[in-house]
Amino acid sequence: MLVRRFVALVIALLSIGGCSSGSGASDDPSTLTLAVSRINASLDPTEPLVTSFLRAYGAGESLAKIRADGTVAPELAGSVRQSAPNRWTVELRANAAFQSGVPVDAAAVRASLERSRERNPLAANLLAGVRIAEAGPRSLLFDTDGPSPFLDYTLAHYELQIHNVAGYANQATPREVDLTGPFRVTGFSSERELTLERNPRWWGPAPSVARIVVRQVADPQARAQIALSGQADVVDLLPSASVAELRSADGLTLSGAPAANTVAVYLNPATPALADQRVRQALAWAVNREEVAEVAGEGLSEPSPSWLASNPAYPQADRQGFTHHDPARAARLLDEAGWVAGPDGRRAKDGRPLRLRLQTWGTEQPTGEVLQAQWRELGGTVELSHVDNALAQQARQRGDWDAQTAAFTTLGNVPSLIAVQVGPDGSANYGRYRIPAAGPLIDKANAAPTAEERTAAILELNALMAEVVPSIPVHPRPQATAVSKRLTGFVPHPLQYENLVQPGYRLDGGP
Repeated sequence: MLVRRFVALVIALLSIGGCSSGSGASDDPSTLTLAVSRINASLDPTEPLVTSFLRAYGAGESLAKIRADGTVAPELAGSVRQSAPNRWTVELRANAAFQSGVPVDAAAVRASLERSRERNPLAANLLAGVRIAEAGPRSLLFDTDGPSPFLDYTLAHYELQIHNVAGYANQATPREVDLTGPFRVTGFSSERELTLERNPRWWGPAPSVARIVVRQVADPQARAQIALSGQADVVDLLPSASVAELRSADGLTLSGAPAANTVAVYLNPATPALADQRVRQALAWAVNREEVAEVAGEGLSEPSPSWLASNPAYPQADRQGFTHHDPARAARLLDEAGWVAGPDGRRAKDGRPLRLRLQTWGTEQPTGEVLQAQWRELGGTVELSHVDNALAQQARQRGDWDAQTAAFTTLGNVPSLIAVQVGPDGSANYGRYRIPAAGPLIDKANAAPTAEERTAAILELNALMAEVVPSIPVHPRPQATAVSKRLTGFVPHPLQYENLVQPGYRLDGGP
């Protein structure tokens, strides 16, 4: 009863905001309405994840962008080319300007990237060993410590979003936000609502959509009801339990492009049981990924036996890692590690039970529930909690965690992305693992003279991650997105979370 009342309240609030109960989401044919699981907590593009939201809603851009087919192309830049093994040259678009009208020149881009490097750990990881210099008013040189065949993918990362540093001297407000995308922020309520309008200074063709309203609706069932009732044009991260009903609903299309990211369970080796590599391997072999993907994805996900398996450019990664469910092997590994099953099937060592605290967040609660049941069959006890991402981050900072789910993109500058996962200072190396073999392989993946040799090194890195098990790969994050039939121009994308708004959208009745 409480859930139904909450859903009704959310729909009522959306209606108050200008929505109608007809086939569209707004009485204004030029206003695009989104209901999303979460919006940004601030407007500063150097704060972690803020840039993913700003790009998702059309406000921010990076120098390059990963396209739906997985290739990379210039975005704010006019061209991005490798001019030497250790150098990339970027030429900026001649007509590019910030939303304030300030020209996007080489000095502004360099200042933006250096500010991101200084303030954002992931940006610092991505730009490690990269030196940026101005080579002319609209030309930049990116010099690297070693060969860098994948740097164009790095420059496409959302955390390297270009912003006018002068606009962020104080805490950013909508008036001060100065980005380059096709839409500009006009209103903002942290983690509640974002409003945008067409940016008249954008370098590309003027978008058909004039205004965008983005509302955070954290409850997944509420988002499903909003999609079914036509109260929004785009609704993201819909729950797997609603997929069948959404597929058959009138007035919308359900998009579920395979996501190029891997939901994994990150493991803290400071937890006594998890300090033993055999225990981490046992937990990974005990995962029935087919079952998890079926329950968590409702046909919109698939098993990921290794971290890289969700990257469409590396089909070989499907044959690496934990390629099948092997509970017998998992049991042997636990026996070898001294975690012996008692008469009740519960495992213990030196009088201590095999106990694990697992935190999930976002859409990963169903994943955690299936893992909890599967690891119980192995003889472990899992204390499961579904928390906000901020609480998960705080637990990591305190060191008070055993296992947490997270999903990172696998599509891009793969050696750099893997370095983020397993490098000694990697921002996603939550367990602070030290893996001596990783560094030379990352260097080899960047320096090898041929694409075949680079691929071989990347696959060797992927296999090394499966051996050490800093995290247990499970499946790509399901990304079910409902799209109103009145909206055209929506393109399914393996990085859908940063492509919810696209400049080519048209709404029925719009210009």
